[in-house]
Amino acid sequence: MSIMTLSGKRQVVLPAELCRQVSLAPGARVRVELAPNGDGILVRADSAAEKKPASVLFDRVARRGKPLSVEDLQGLAVAKKQGKP
Repeated sequence: MSIMTLSGKRQVVLPAELCRQVSLAPGARVRVELAPNGDGILVRADSAAEKKPASVLFDRVARRGKPLSVEDLQGLAVAKKQGKP
């Protein structure tokens, strides 16, 4: 649990780790509502915003091997189209 301070503009900053866990990136839309028991506030990702920014995906991909150049990737795409392994 994190404790945050409400600013003069009624803003809070969500912890980065928490945002990563629920796939929120800068610019993401969120819905804020009163908890069902009236005891707190819920912040949820806006379900209408189905697409997630690519920056969210980059932290979840394990990288293996050396990076490929654009030319190498294009060559792999051509080889795959031609049915070559």
